[in-house]
Amino acid sequence: MQFLDFLHSLQNIEKTRNFNVFKSYTLEGLSKLFLSQSSKHKVHKPIRISVVGTNGKGSTSHYLASLLSILGYKTGLYTSPHLLSPLERFQIFRDGKPQLPNEKDVEDFFIHSILPDRKEFESLSYFEFLTIFSYLYFSFQKTEFEIWEAGLGGRLDATKLVQADFVVLTKIGVDHSEILGDSKEKICLEKLGILTDVCRGLVVMDPKDQGLETMIQNYPKNKTPVRIVPLEEKPTYLETNFLFAKTALATFVPEKKIQIESITWIDTEPPRGRMEVLRPSPEIVFDPAHNPEAIATTTHEFAKSHPSFSLVLGSLPDKDREGILAELLDLPIHSLYLWEGAGFGSFPELPEVLRTKTTKVQTEDELIPLFRGRLPVLVLGSFRLYGIVAKLIQNTTNM
Repeated sequence: MQFLDFLHSLQNIEKTRNFNVFKSYTLEGLSKLFLSQSSKHKVHKPIRISVVGTNGKGSTSHYLASLLSILGYKTGLYTSPHLLSPLERFQIFRDGKPQLPNEKDVEDFFIHSILPDRKEFESLSYFEFLTIFSYLYFSFQKTEFEIWEAGLGGRLDATKLVQADFVVLTKIGVDHSEILGDSKEKICLEKLGILTDVCRGLVVMDPKDQGLETMIQNYPKNKTPVRIVPLEEKPTYLETNFLFAKTALATFVPEKKIQIESITWIDTEPPRGRMEVLRPSPEIVFDPAHNPEAIATTTHEFAKSHPSFSLVLGSLPDKDREGILAELLDLPIHSLYLWEGAGFGSFPELPEVLRTKTTKVQTEDELIPLFRGRLPVLVLGSFRLYGIVAKLIQNTTNM
């Protein structure tokens, strides 16, 4: 596909992790391109919802799109990163289910709408291009609602340029601190920077921190209504985030509140790649949790129903690997496999309690015995592991 060839020719900061480019980054150039392309393609105006936060924004975005489509709205979801194909990043939801874009439709749209102005897009990054492409593609698809999951931050995130009508803020944690700040307060301010003058409402997942709550209530200085939503903790974080998405949506679309409240968790499909069971026996479960707080949530949730399990853990170079390992100390882990393959970071010296049960691996072959075993396996740390694990499952099943 010409679309994929062009996309892969662009600088991909998600892959290189070269975050130094953000030191002097602005949205000015991309903003001008948004304006010119909006005018040229006569972009329609659906209702747009931005989702920002450190943890939970991917699943919350999925459930918002699913709920809206169950209500009968044609809904676009922009999300990142992807599991197997970049096409997963801009799907259309119908009847509660995401539909991968048709390759021919994407290719035709790229050829007729992007190629004539190719030079204007060549200087964009991978994420910037996907953002503006999805913005135009959703308009071509005549979406009625759009859900925009932000990338790293908010204030300088490309998704800010869609000018969201509403904003959802999920859990704030310390991640990407070299870009966003070294405290939850600084990170929260960066996330809230996605708000624009057109925003009509902000719904926030209860931060359970009085300082953060006060700061959020006092921000923005424009008159955007703010609602803090107490979390109804459920056995799984996915169900908790589903209920939060329902509350947020009922706030934004109050005329549909009764219908929204009637939709149950079992009426919706879970997002792919979030506590996803990739193989039932022996059970292999994948989740992209990649910072200490998220790792703690997923491992403790898994341990409640698995008295002993193996854990495969990979971590990209910019993550807090020492903090992640500290969250594993009191878990019933039978064996720990630390993935240190190409593009991943190396783990520091292990705490003594983990040392005897840990194996560091760099190749897929080293994981084959684990995937042939009988113990359940939990895989965490990065979206990049999804394809590796899926391939291993297929290969070991066929052996």
